[in-house]
Amino acid sequence: MLQVRLEPGLPGGRWACIRGLRGHDEQALARGGGGMAAVELLDRLLVETPGTSVGPGRAWELAVSDRDRLLAAVYASTFTDQIESEVPCEQCGEGSDVSFSLAAFVASIDASEDSLREAGVVGPDPDGAYSLADGTRFRLPTSVDQRALLGEALDRRRLTLLRACILADQDHAEGRTASDMSGELLDRVEAAMELVGPTLDQHLSVDCHECGARRDIRFDIQHFLLRALEHEHRYLVREVHYLACSYGWSRAEILDLSRDERRAYVELVAAERAARQSRSL
Repeated sequence: MLQVRLEPGLPGGRWACIRGLRGHDEQALARGGGGMAAVELLDRLLVETPGTSVGPGRAWELAVSDRDRLLAAVYASTFTDQIESEVPCEQCGEGSDVSFSLAAFVASIDASEDSLREAGVVGPDPDGAYSLADGTRFRLPTSVDQRALLGEALDRRRLTLLRACILADQDHAEGRTASDMSGELLDRVEAAMELVGPTLDQHLSVDCHECGARRDIRFDIQHFLLRALEHEHRYLVREVHYLACSYGWSRAEILDLSRDERRAYVELVAAERAARQSRSL
């Protein structure tokens, strides 16, 4: 089980515990889940733990930045900390290798204390909210917010999201109305959000190893994790067949194993079969 530090987390909980993947989790992803499949996966993996309020069913309430940190932990524990990919060069057509440490990438986008001080951003408070120097309070966007935007016109999504995340003033019970929120205020809140809640959906610069041309690519941990699990689903089907034939277990029993347990059994069976074949030669 993994323990991941969250910022801001949820009221009463700055840590989340997630269990390892099981076959049922992988199978559920294979059936599809739309654009929010990664959040649904986290909801299944979260474990209720004493001292935290971040349990199953609450992944939707987490800040998008916290959600991405949890997805990064899932990727690292399931596969590796190292991100490896290849993207075609738009100039010469050759493939350019992309390789970096996920942990180092997460650390590189975290805001320093000095940058927060210079920006005049304070928080999070016990409610998970942040404040600007002028007293404006805001929270970070959640997956609930993102889901609500799906029916919104593209050109209105930014405005709707920012207005939803600006909280009532501490000195005024009714807070600001939509008309009170100037473009300048929204820009400052958006900049503060990017500072305190960076997501793992970033553009990276890549140099082609063949011609040296530089281009920007998008790395999105949600997309990258889901694609990796989708690619591995073909192995899940074979592993279930392998263990069912070897041990006589039901499909449900095999899918209830953790991914690591399932693969350990497959390796044992494969090693024994290879040894028998070697002795028969």
